[in-house]
Amino acid sequence: MSVLQLGTLEKANKILELYNEEGESFTFSEIVEKTGLEKGSVQRLLFTLQHLGLLSRHQRYKRYSLSTRFISFAVSYMQTDPLMSQALKYLDPLARQTDQAVGLALLDGVRVFYTHRIPNLVSNDFALLPVRRYAYCTAAGRAMMACMPDEAVDALLDQSPLRRFTANTITDKDEIRRRVHEARHKGIAWQDCEVLDKELAIAAAIIGDGGWPVGAVALSIDKDQYDIATAIDRFGDMVRAAAQDMSSPSLTASRFPYSRSA
Repeated sequence: MSVLQLGTLEKANKILELYNEEGESFTFSEIVEKTGLEKGSVQRLLFTLQHLGLLSRHQRYKRYSLSTRFISFAVSYMQTDPLMSQALKYLDPLARQTDQAVGLALLDGVRVFYTHRIPNLVSNDFALLPVRRYAYCTAAGRAMMACMPDEAVDALLDQSPLRRFTANTITDKDEIRRRVHEARHKGIAWQDCEVLDKELAIAAAIIGDGGWPVGAVALSIDKDQYDIATAIDRFGDMVRAAAQDMSSPSLTASRFPYSRSA
């Protein structure tokens, strides 16, 4: 561990990460078991996290859960981040141009978050946001992986569960790498019914500080309307152009932590 890192803060984060990975509430004993931290340390950390308003404790069931403070953080982020605050200005024209559902995705660890979505203007397929999916099987995730070094791509795949969500989901690492390399060459990525049956997707990365991907523009397409080759031919350039318009060196990129020097 670097001398610049704070061990106590990392332990607190280990507790908070439980809620990111597994569930909505935990008892004291469950937190000790799942984190592997000492009971005394967990007790002090839970007291502090409660005092800071980051965790809430149910008095009857003695279970700890995230507090609404995190909603406040999320709202502040959405309102102040340049990409978040300007996203709809670029997504709306693309939705109108294509008549397809358009979204903005961000990379968080091995997952992508869809933070904005303009539904298909014909079917009005509204989706609850944010939506979180694993990056390896999404067009948005592969588009961002295509703008990362191979070492980061390998680390992301090593940390991913590589589950099958449909009969088409690709879980072979070599094949995923091949598709990422192809996306790197073409400037767009795609998936063919790998996340949801009858849904295709095309995506292009939004580039920020240091040439690192800060997000991706994703187009969701009904399989009954287009096959993937026709969809790429018709919409690929539009998606790539929208992502290029949104790219800027002023955007802050959160790098995938594939190594301590990354």
